[in-house]
Amino acid sequence: MEVTRKNYKSCLNTVYSAIEEADFLAIDGEFSGISDGPNVSALTNGLDTPEERYTKLKKHSMDFLLFQFGLSSPRTSPDIKFICQSSSIDFLASQGFDFNKVFCHGIPYLNQEEEAHLREQTEERRNQHANGVGTPSYISPSSSKGPAHVPEEHKEFISRVVDRVEALFTKPDKTLDLEPCTGFQRKLIYQTLNWK
Repeated sequence: MEVTRKNYKSCLNTVYSAIEEADFLAIDGEFSGISDGPNVSALTNGLDTPEERYTKLKKHSMDFLLFQFGLSSPRTSPDIKFICQSSSIDFLASQGFDFNKVFCHGIPYLNQEEEAHLREQTEERRNQHANGVGTPSYISPSSSKGPAHVPEEHKEFISRVVDRVEALFTKPDKTLDLEPCTGFQRKLIYQTLNWK
């Protein structure tokens, strides 16, 4: 799904649902640059741990704009094993049976034991979310958290932006050009507006 400013609001509930139902989340970002200093090959080496590589790259990339944010919210499905009897496969093949259709377009199903196990796992995951264990750390539209804490040095900027965004709803022209800001400031703007 591609989310842009044109379909952002209409896609939010779908995104929230996908996050809630995901077994895990994977993110990816495309930026306007990756290093404001040395090139990436000079910054990192093959012996870096993933954490070391991330820290080095982050240090030199914080001023670049995030052009695209990718979010994947996969749900794992059971890896089903099955047995085949060669004489049955030979017979089906000789009759023109389309095996591709089975694996590409067939309707998946579970036996009763597999279904019971999957229901148990799903219920366990729901209970974990209900008890706050493993809950995704995003701002849910139904969140009862209070407004975001805005550090003193950002209050004037955030207040100015929030006022301009709120004024946008009373203007006939529905466009707004905001002054450049950091990712942290964008987060504060979003959280503040989301709370209002």
